Amino acid sequence: MCQAGEISGAVVGGVARYLGIPYAKPPVGERRFALPEPADPFPGVFEATSFGPTPPASMVLPEPYTYPEIEGDDWLTLNVWAPADAKPGDALPVYVWIYGGSFAMGNTAQSLFDGTAFARDGAVYVSANYRVGLEGFTHLPDAPDNRGLHDQLEALRWVQRNIAAFGGDPGRVTIGGESAGSMSVSSLATTEFAGTLFQQVICESGIGVAADVPTAAKLADPLKAALGPHLTAKALRDKDPRESAAAVAKLLHKLSPHNVLTLFPPVIDGELLPENPVSRLAKGPVPVRMMIGNNHKESDFWRVFGEFVPGDQPLKALDVLLRPFGDTAPIVAAYRKVYGEHLTPGEIVLELLSDGAFGGPSHAAQYGQGENCFAYYFTWPSSVHTKSSMHTLDLGFAFDNIKDPGFTMYAGEDAPQALADDIHGRWMEFIKTGVPGKDWRPFASEADLKVFGPQAERNRDALGLWQY
Repeated sequence: MCQAGEISGAVVGGVARYLGIPYAKPPVGERRFALPEPADPFPGVFEATSFGPTPPASMVLPEPYTYPEIEGDDWLTLNVWAPADAKPGDALPVYVWIYGGSFAMGNTAQSLFDGTAFARDGAVYVSANYRVGLEGFTHLPDAPDNRGLHDQLEALRWVQRNIAAFGGDPGRVTIGGESAGSMSVSSLATTEFAGTLFQQVICESGIGVAADVPTAAKLADPLKAALGPHLTAKALRDKDPRESAAAVAKLLHKLSPHNVLTLFPPVIDGELLPENPVSRLAKGPVPVRMMIGNNHKESDFWRVFGEFVPGDQPLKALDVLLRPFGDTAPIVAAYRKVYGEHLTPGEIVLELLSDGAFGGPSHAAQYGQGENCFAYYFTWPSSVHTKSSMHTLDLGFAFDNIKDPGFTMYAGEDAPQALADDIHGRWMEFIKTGVPGKDWRPFASEADLKVFGPQAERNRDALGLWQY
């Protein structure tokens, strides 16, 4: 029994699993674009045996890469995995996972994010749905910004109130995420809630880069073609959420498959985010211990879909791709000078996006946090598709879930279990102790960068061009 009420789950393979637990009231009607409100306590026993409804996605990947979709309005739910013998008072470390998806898609029903391995190894694992795309991140003049981030905070408040009943310690909470999830948790690390709602952060391929309000408003303008001229919460509130999301996804694909990368950024609202998160992290340590890393060839992920590099002059796409990063003309010129002789314009775009969206912010945050963080570089190349260490390829290893179909379609069937044992084991050590292994030193220089895969060095000359 916890503050939320009595919850019944299931035990599978020595792990107790509780799925689809509402942590906030359904975001419908007046609540659709409002800040989340805590869910009411359950009047009876809540049967937590299936995932809750998934948030409407404003982006849809092509088959077979689509995410699960579950109908319903009660999107704001979370899931808990715990050792089957865990009991109140055990004070186990807690790991809260925030999924990625360009702030436009994603949910906790993805089988890759099964928390069994974390619970098996002595942690209480939590994954939480949050609003994405239109509901979660589109700037609307009559609604609060960063609604998806506020959802994540509400889930963390639920953890504080309830996780002890599952055997977890609310004072030993690590939050982690990948891609937009990593950008989310790193953004939360710069807020007033760091150190109270959570004590540690794991950032896999992403540091928060937020837009100011005028830029966020400009980025939202293209959505009017799908949703009508009045892009306000009042005008959109009564429209069907899934129909609206589908219209946005169709529009974005028609405009360019990359627009979604920049149309739904977090916003520097002067409240939750008083400044750009990456700038804050680059200035100096925050009050939570961090692990920060990225993959060697992040942007090769989009080559899987065969449509990333658009048109005959792909460098023109940078105006859209890198819009949130300010004036990038000098950087584009520098990259053309460095890579122009042996890379095509399209490949230069990929290098720029890898560094601008992932490598550059991670590099800046690592050096800003210094010995407050542990830094890594993932270089293992897959045997299929691009045969490189692309975006998302680290996930199966971190979750010790390398046989999951959602992972093997990107990684192939031969991902080494030894590497999964190493990476997952180090994640667990960090979650438990704050130190991911005695041989991994806090970050002071490139010599402290832990490399997972073939040895490789980062191009610091290129990464140093990005100023935050």
